[in-house]
Amino acid sequence: MAAGQGTRLGAGRPKGLVPLGRAPHQEPVVVHALRGALRCSALTHVVVVAPADPEPFAEVRDALVEVVDAAGHVQVQVVPGGAERSDSVALGLRALPSEVGTVLVHDAARALAPVEVFDRVVDALRAGHPAVTPAVPVTDTVKQVSPQAGTEGMERVVATLDRSVLRAVQTPQGFDRSTLERAHTGAGTSAATDDCGLVEALGVPVTVVPGSPRAMKITTASDLAIAAAWVEQARAVVAPAAPVLVVLSGLPGVGKTSLARAVCPRLGAAHLRVDTVEQGLLRGGLPAGDLGAQGYGAAYAVAADQLDVGLSVVADMVNGVDEARAGWESAAAAGRAAVVRVLVECSDPQEHRRRVEGRTADIPGHRLPDWEQTATRGLAPWPEAHLRLDTADLDVEDAADRVLAVVARLREEATTEEDRP
Repeated sequence: MAAGQGTRLGAGRPKGLVPLGRAPHQEPVVVHALRGALRCSALTHVVVVAPADPEPFAEVRDALVEVVDAAGHVQVQVVPGGAERSDSVALGLRALPSEVGTVLVHDAARALAPVEVFDRVVDALRAGHPAVTPAVPVTDTVKQVSPQAGTEGMERVVATLDRSVLRAVQTPQGFDRSTLERAHTGAGTSAATDDCGLVEALGVPVTVVPGSPRAMKITTASDLAIAAAWVEQARAVVAPAAPVLVVLSGLPGVGKTSLARAVCPRLGAAHLRVDTVEQGLLRGGLPAGDLGAQGYGAAYAVAADQLDVGLSVVADMVNGVDEARAGWESAAAAGRAAVVRVLVECSDPQEHRRRVEGRTADIPGHRLPDWEQTATRGLAPWPEAHLRLDTADLDVEDAADRVLAVVARLREEATTEEDRP
């Protein structure tokens, strides 16, 4: 949804066309939003609903050319929107092919929504929920007020709401298509501020999944400044220096791969994933019964080579026993690299199980462990870990920030040590 005029932003142009980021890397908000959405592997079609006026419509279409060309198997089209948000959603729905039965509705203004938010919504839809929204807990104290008689601009508090049961909803919101189409044929759609509200009016239950602070809606100039800072932070690559080996340890489904994918571009590091290595060995003819420690052994050797030529490495595997972790220490020593040890956990068993059961394999031939196999798998304590990250309540970008902060600290300490007489 990129048809809004963005009057509260005060940029003098539709919000989707407002530049986000800092020169020379500025790109329109809608470009960031589409690029982020396309990271969701479940997508087959995307409809971008742009302003109906010919000039801004053409600007949106032209701004998206490079992103659309790189979309691969996902079909992307741009259509004009309507006078109200609900009109635009209905026009977007009409443009989708008839065979598409599950729909996500996403605001371009939430341009930096992480891909894991998309994935949570998709997982819940696949589990049979007809309407799903991501949301974050309300952290401010919320008061219900009414106008105060005889005063200008003053109100009286009539109630303090229990914030523990309040959530601030975000997008993408996901729906069974027939449910969403029914919701958009009802009365009162013009006043709707989100699609879940229309579905609620039908009596259809709406399921809530965890959102992300990064899915903040860009509404004001200060929101735009915060989003721009996040964009620059994500682009920032740690300055070239001595290579480091970031070793992630944690059970399947806690978010190690998502974290590795967030850290690697900013660190300029190679992503070394044992699942990929093991599937390569099996495709090369190694009998499954002989795999055992072969995958880890191959990963150690590849890591040592990368470190030896000055490239940092993020090791993404369970690393659940002391022997596995010791292997990384040896690889780091061979490559003359510092080691950053990161224990990744999910303290919420229900959320952890949801992730495990909702995953789909993204490596050909890879068989993912089920919940029973995951829950009964051992994970040794790691008192030497520099970081212990709980992904139950920590956003992946914030987790990546913490990993990179440790990298920077260790490099600074190494430089200080070298400078001592």
